[in-house]
Amino acid sequence: MRTPACKFRDSVHCRRRAAACAVAILCAAPGCSDASKKTRDARWVCPPMTFAVAPILNFSGDFVFEPDTAADLLASELTDFPNATVLPVNRVIAYLAGENKQCVESPEHAVEVAEAVGADAIVVGAVTEYDAYTPVVGLVLQLYVVPPEGAGRLSPSQAAREASPSVVQTLARAQEPSGQFQRVYNAQHKQVIKAVKLYADSRAEQATNFGWQQYIKVQTQFLRFCWHDALERLLSQRLHADGMHAGYFEDRP
Repeated sequence: MRTPACKFRDSVHCRRRAAACAVAILCAAPGCSDASKKTRDARWVCPPMTFAVAPILNFSGDFVFEPDTAADLLASELTDFPNATVLPVNRVIAYLAGENKQCVESPEHAVEVAEAVGADAIVVGAVTEYDAYTPVVGLVLQLYVVPPEGAGRLSPSQAAREASPSVVQTLARAQEPSGQFQRVYNAQHKQVIKAVKLYADSRAEQATNFGWQQYIKVQTQFLRFCWHDALERLLSQRLHADGMHAGYFEDRP
């Protein structure tokens, strides 16, 4: 029979492994930051894409945070975007389990997982700060897109055998995320409250006793808002990178 102490040690071990995995993928790419102070809310119009969602990595140090629930909420919010097909999170978890892994470990691994489960792209997320009572959520999102068929991908060992600097540069670009976003959402900040109200206006669920305030009083609802807002900003980056045009853009705080 497993004692509480054993369970605690196992929990700490899993958290250390998750942290190591997160460092590998989130630090392998350029530093995560809001690329622009004028990030837009994109009501995007783009070709259909199939997305996978990786298990959420917990950097927060909070044992109350539930990564599996967070990943399901992220996938659920992603389905709200036009032309987005979202694969079940369990499909990614099952593939990783087959590799004896718990998380995505590198940019190359992210693309490999997306391709293996039949997705065009994969969203990799991490929670950096978590307070269920304020509430406060700090998060990082990265988007990795599977290269078109025939584009080819070189391994580091293949690149090392090539003399041309352009080959190495091409490989470096392939390892970078197609988009990334980082922010801390604090429900006591006026800008966040304003954004929550806008989010609630588009939701039928706001017709409750709490109204829009459910999204700052119920932690899972607040996390839904955080994921949705971050996804809007992340995907709008992708639109601009691809030269696509959204139906309209609206300034967001």
